Formats: sequence, C-alpha cells, structure tokens
Amino acid sequence: MAGKQEEEVASLKVEFAGRCRIVELGENGSGFIRSITLQPKNMDLTIKFQLKDTYPTTIPKISIRSSSLEENDINGLVEALDNKAKSCIKEPMITELMTLAETWLNEQGVGKGTKPKTNNHKHQKKNRKKKIKENSDDIDTKQASMKTSADVIKRIQWDSDLPQEEFLVGYMDRFIGIQEKYFSAFSWEDIASVDYNVLAIPKHRIEYFKYKDLKVWDKPTRLDNVFGSLGSGKTIKNIIDNYEEEYETWLKNHPKDESEEKTNEDKKKDCNGDDNSTDEDDSDDDGIVVSLDSASINTESRCLYLDHLKRPTHFIALRIIDAEAVQKMTEVQTLITDQKPQLKAGCMPAACFHITLCTLGLDRAEQILKACDVLKNNQSELCKLKPSESLKIIGVDNFYNRTVFAKIKYPRMFLDFVDHLKQCFRNAGIEIRDNYGFVPHATILKISKQEARQLGSKFLVSNLYHNYKEGNLGSQYMNSICLCAMGDQRQEDGFWVSQHDLKLDS
Repeated sequence: MAGKQEEEVASLKVEFAGRCRIVELGENGSGFIRSITLQPKNMDLTIKFQLKDTYPTTIPKISIRSSSLEENDINGLVEALDNKAKSCIKEPMITELMTLAETWLNEQGVGKGTKPKTNNHKHQKKNRKKKIKENSDDIDTKQASMKTSADVIKRIQWDSDLPQEEFLVGYMDRFIGIQEKYFSAFSWEDIASVDYNVLAIPKHRIEYFKYKDLKVWDKPTRLDNVFGSLGSGKTIKNIIDNYEEEYETWLKNHPKDESEEKTNEDKKKDCNGDDNSTDEDDSDDDGIVVSLDSASINTESRCLYLDHLKRPTHFIALRIIDAEAVQKMTEVQTLITDQKPQLKAGCMPAACFHITLCTLGLDRAEQILKACDVLKNNQSELCKLKPSESLKIIGVDNFYNRTVFAKIKYPRMFLDFVDHLKQCFRNAGIEIRDNYGFVPHATILKISKQEARQLGSKFLVSNLYHNYKEGNLGSQYMNSICLCAMGDQRQEDGFWVSQHDLKLDS
C-alpha cells in the first residue's frame, strides 16, 4: 500500500503545484499517517484528505474548509466525495475525487469566492436613531473602506493570472520587527491547525504585499493597488502589465555585457547555499527599483548591485561527513543518473553535502568579520544548545519535481539551536536573508529548467529513486558548523570556502 501512496503523492505534488500541502503525521495516535490538502483551481475552498497506512484499501477521511460555502453545501460535497471514494477502493483516487469536486462545485454554482449574504439586521434600528450630520465636509473626509490582507491572500490564491511565486509578504515579527518572505513560503490555513514547524502568521500582522519589488498593498500608507478599493483606479493586473512593459523597455536600453550573460540557473548551481530555492523564482527583474505609490521605474537607481544586495552572500552549513550517509546519498545519485544520464551535471559533489541552517547578507568585509565574531562570542551558548542526539537521514524526497534531497529527522532542540543562532546574528545587526520557510534537508541533485522541459510534464523524478524514499540513510552529529561564502570557489577538500569553522564539541 505504501508504494501506491508514495506514487500518488508524487503525482499530486506536480499536478497541484502551488495548491498542495502534504503533512507527514507519523505516529500521532490518530491512526492517520499523512494529510493532503488541495485547492481546486480558482475555487475559494480547500479539501483535506487524511490517509491511513492501509489506503487505498480504505477510503480517506475528507474535510472541507471554505468561507464562501454554506454548511449544507459542504456536507453535500463531502457526501458526494465519500460515495465516490467507496467505489474506487484499492486504487489511488484523490485526483478523481478532485475532478468530481470541481464538477460538483461548477454545477452547483458555488465556491467562486463570493461570501453568502446574511440577513442580520440586528443593528439597523440603532443606526437609524443616529443623527445624520448636515456638514457635507464631514462626509467627504470619511475614509473609504480598504480591502483587508485576508482579501489580498485569497485573491493571490484563487486568481490563476497572478503568479504566487512572484509575491512577497511583509509582516511584523514581535521580536525583530518587519520581516519579508515569499508568499509561497507560508501556510495560509487556519493558524491553529498547522504544525509548529510550518511557517504561518496571524493576518493582522501583515503590513504589506509586493509584486517582485513593488508594493501593491500597504496597510500603513493605505495603498491598495490589488483591488483599487481606495479609488486609485488601478488594479493588480494593470500594475503587473505596466511593471513588465517598463522592464522590457529598460532591458532594451540596457543590454548586458558578455561578462554578465551567465544565467541565473548557472549562478544558482554555483552558489547553492540556500538549497530551499526551487529555481522557480529565477529573477528577471535585476536592478529595477520601483517607487512606492506608482508603477514607474526609478531610472536613476537601475543598478544590478542594488538587487544583488538583497540576495544572500553567505550561509551557515552543517557538513554531512558521516561515511554511511555520504555513501547512501551518492548511491541515490548513481541510481538516478544511470536511468537519466543527462542529469549528472546537477549532482551535488559528495564533498559538498550539507544542511543549510540559515543564509546571511554580508555585503562588506567588515560584516564578514562581524559574523565570525558572533560565532566566536556565542560558542559556549551554542555548544550548550546543540542537540545531543544525531540528526537522522530518513529517505529521499523532492521539491517541485526539480530538487532531490535527503529528508532529515531532527529533535526539537535542533530548531531551538537554529532559532538562537539566527537571533545572535540579528542582535549583532546582521541581516538574515532566508526567503523560504525552514525545511532541514540535504540537496542530492538539482534539475535545471532546461532539463525539466526536455524531460516533459509527465516526468516524475520520484520514480527514479523509488527504493530510497524511506529508510535509514545514515546520520550526522552536530560537531561543528561553518560560515561559508556563496560562489564557485572551493576549498582544497572540495567544500565551499569557509570563513570560520565553529567547533561545538568543546
């Protein structure tokens, strides 16, 4: 049964890319080993399937969340899906159930994002008793209602014309102030229902949304260029079209030198300190600086260096040097490249196997020295916080059918260690430039966009490492961490150039 489940999960990740969330539940006492949450395209709802290890010989538990469906509609859809599931026992069924859900919703004419009307007139009489102000100036100065952050989130989620991977969210962290991460890094489910290691934020802490580097919704300044609710006359599609048109014009007027023709894809392979990157966010807008309130480009500030400053320059790595782990990860590479020789170029060299703990912005030499001092000055605290047990490497998975990685099973103390490490850097004024939620992993192989296109849309990389999806691949103790520079330079032992190695066993 496990084999069928794994194959179906891999297929769902590809088919519902950007609309799929899978949580491994393990032994949690519920009897379910995995939950899969999917969002029908352009529909204001999510459908969760909870699977037992006996699936598909037993049907999944199905639940639906939606702000636009009434309870009767939800119950009717769940009943229809349950009946269909019973007729599909012994075969993978989730894709078929999602097709049925979309058909059912379209036939019923519900789920498109319009909230049901209420008949609540509770306060109408009270409001009528209020004295109507005769001064027209008071009416004119009343602020218009602005669309909320929740409205923007739904728009980005359900509007297929808006590329989720190009939007960023600025939010208020109670301890360190304004932070910014990609929209796709967050889980937008009810914050009370997500796991502790899933990146989620209360919506009232959201300060702004950006399309690339242009603010399109900003709470403090009451800017809404997503819906145009404040009378700007602009909507998000107008903003994106103007942005891209002006960028194309700028590109024609500012051709790159031959020395700059190295593609972002190549750069990412060479500078793979932030392994969480899916390459889907390859930047095509280098050097563009857009004004806050309009979509016009600041022609005086178009400098590639400005965009470069936003990217990580260094990363903190835990090297994987355990002989068994290195051997097993190398075996996975061999297994994959024996079947697809064209993927050899994307293999991570064995000397470079590591787990990235965080990425930093160290743009000047004095910042590098300061980061080294942070590690030295906090060595005793970090030694006390390091996990006493090893990190377990427990199988192979992939990000977006493009990055093959070793899964890491870690104790809670490991997350506490990483959080404290980041806080030490922040306290010293060093910028953390993590653009994705923290998912501990070790990259084994990356597939370039060009290779992915050649392999075709039906290609599933998970089929190439089937025997390694689960099981023990080794372990690694946290004996030391190192501050490494991103780039194509390597040490004599083949690893990235380390600015400082911090021993944790002293």
